[in-house]
Amino acid sequence: MPRCFIFKPDGIGDFFLSSGAIRLLAAEFGEANLTIAALPIMEAVVRGQFPKASFVPLPIRKKRVFLNVFVANCIRCFPSWFGLLGNPHDVSISLRHMRDYLMNILFCSVRSPRRLVCENQLLGNGRPVRRWTERAFTTIFRQEVLAYPSYEDGVPKELEANRRILSRALGREVGIGEIWPELRVVGKPSVESPYWLCAPFANGGGKDYPTIRWSELFALLASSEKIPNLVLTGSVEQRGRLEEFSKMITGSSPDTGPRITIMHPPDLQKFIDLIAGASIVLTVDTAAAHAATALDRPAVVLYSGQQFGTFGPWIKSARQHWMRPEERMLGTADWHRNLLPQSIASVVREIVSTP
Repeated sequence: MPRCFIFKPDGIGDFFLSSGAIRLLAAEFGEANLTIAALPIMEAVVRGQFPKASFVPLPIRKKRVFLNVFVANCIRCFPSWFGLLGNPHDVSISLRHMRDYLMNILFCSVRSPRRLVCENQLLGNGRPVRRWTERAFTTIFRQEVLAYPSYEDGVPKELEANRRILSRALGREVGIGEIWPELRVVGKPSVESPYWLCAPFANGGGKDYPTIRWSELFALLASSEKIPNLVLTGSVEQRGRLEEFSKMITGSSPDTGPRITIMHPPDLQKFIDLIAGASIVLTVDTAAAHAATALDRPAVVLYSGQQFGTFGPWIKSARQHWMRPEERMLGTADWHRNLLPQSIASVVREIVSTP
C-alpha cells in the first residue's frame, strides 16, 4: 500500500477541523500507512483517533524565549526533521495553509514524488521576500499548488481547501460530506453524568464573551432550568480566571445557582471525552466549539466573527447553534454588545428541552 504524509502543525481547533479529511485518508491508504506531523499537544488525539498511524511531533512555538523564534524552533524540530529525511512517502499533503519558512522546510524535507499544498495564506502580508521564497520552494520541490477557496455559506474555507487537496490526491472528486469533521469517543468522561460543560475563554484575540454576561446567563437559566452540575473547563493557564468566574456565578445566584466543578483534562483526548459526555456545551470560538460540533453534541457557540468563514461557523446537525453578532459587528471589539443573555438563554432552553 502507498504511504501518505500529513502535515498539520496547527492549533487544536484547526486540527479538529481536519479530522474528517485525515479519516478519509486513513480509509484510502490504510491507517497504518499514515504519518501525521503535528504539534506535540496533539499526540493524545492522534493516538486516540488514529491509533495505527505514525506520529511525528513538531515542537513549534510562536513566542520567543531566549533565541530568535526561527532559530529556536529549528533547534527544537531538529530530531523530527532528521527523522523525516529518512522516511519516504508516496504522497505528502499539507493541511496547514499558513506556512512560514520553517514549515516549508519541514514539509519539503519528506522524500515524496508528490507534494500537495493550497496557496500559502501568509503571502498576503506584502513581503516580496516571502513570495520569492515560496516560488523557490514550489519550483525546486515540484509542489502541486491549488487555489485557496472563497467562503461558501456553511462551509469554512479550511474545509473546502482540504476537500480540494484530497480530490487531487485521490484522483477523484471528493464530496464535502466525506471530509466533514468527525471525532470519536475513546474513554469515559472523568465526571459523573449528567452535567453541562462551559469553556468560556479562548486564548486571546478578543473572542471572549464578558464574564458578567456569562454570569447573568447562568442566573437566568438557574431560575428556569435544573442545571445538574456545571463543569467549567479550559487550559491549566486559565485556572485562575475559571476560579474567579466560578465565584461570580455563585455570587449572582447563591441559592438557586448550579453546583460547579472546575476540570482540566490531562490530555486532549480526555478533553474530547469530557465534551462528549456533556448534556450541552456552552463556549466561545475555541477548541471546545469545534470538538462539540465534530462530536455532534448539543452546543451553543458565542461567535465573535473573527476570521469569519475561514474556520467557522459550521454545524454537524441542528444540535449546534453558532450565535453571532450582526454583520457590521463581526470581528469587532464590541461584537458581543447586542448578543444578550436573554436571547442566549432562549436558545439554551430550546436545546435542553428537545429530546
